[in-house]
Amino acid sequence: MRRALIYITVKKKLKPGTADAYLAASQAYTDATRAEPGNKWYEHYRSVDDPDTILTIEAFDDAAAGEAHVNSEHFEQGVDGDAKQYIAERPDILYIDAADRDGWDKMSEF
Repeated sequence: MRRALIYITVKKKLKPGTADAYLAASQAYTDATRAEPGNKWYEHYRSVDDPDTILTIEAFDDAAAGEAHVNSEHFEQGVDGDAKQYIAERPDILYIDAADRDGWDKMSEF
């Protein structure tokens, strides 16, 4: 069986001082995404240099799981939901289809 990993990062620039409100407003979406079959992880990180920037790191078992995610009801609601009001500009995204992967590797230099 071919292993695969869909790895996605989304960097969101938020309106000044709204990061806590954004994270609270997106909690139901976060919980629903984490509960999806095929979701490996879904995490938010706040930039240490800019507290109004949130980086979301997510991964799915394969393209089918990723497609199910973007076709889910909570995805549609999340894109146009309450959290959107806190986003200052169009988010940046990095999407990687990592064949022959099923998760994190250990850092060899450490």
